[in-house]
Order: sequence, then structure tokens, then C-alpha cells
Amino acid sequence: MTYIYVDTKDYDYSKIDKALEFAKNENIKNFRFLVNDIRSIDYLREKEIKAVNLDGFEDVFSIVTHDDKLYYNTNEDDTFIKIQYPNSVKF
Repeated sequence: MTYIYVDTKDYDYSKIDKALEFAKNENIKNFRFLVNDIRSIDYLREKEIKAVNLDGFEDVFSIVTHDDKLYYNTNEDDTFIKIQYPNSVKF
């Protein structure tokens, strides 16, 4: 599975738009968005994109497995993500 995590706790939907543009440019298909607020889920639902609400970046560990591909955009410390998930890419 392919996941795109965007830190949306500041309600900056331009980050989501940037992630969607990134996915389009990289030809990433069949992905699931991971966000951390309900408003972002509504925003993505309007665009007919499925999303999962997380409490924070650390919840990625509960969803993503080592075989999954993870693209992420966050200002939080991503040291553990880089170590645990070699298939992760910060954009």
C-alpha cells in the first residue's frame, strides 16, 4: 500500500494541494492519505480522495508496515520514520 502523510493540524490545505500535485507528478496511484484533523478529511472527500485521521505523526507506526511506501510532509522529528521505513520519502 502507498500512503501520503500530511501534517494538517494547522489547517493549511495548501499542504494537501502540494501533496496531490506531488502524487500527480510522481505518477503515484492507489494511495491513502493520512492527515490529522477532521476538516482535512472533508476537504479530501470533496475531491473524492479517501483519508485516515491520525492523532499525530507517531500514529503512522500503527498503520504503515515495512513493505508499504510512505511519502510524508511534516515539520515533526522524522528520525524514527527514516530508520523504521526505508521506503519513506519526505517531500
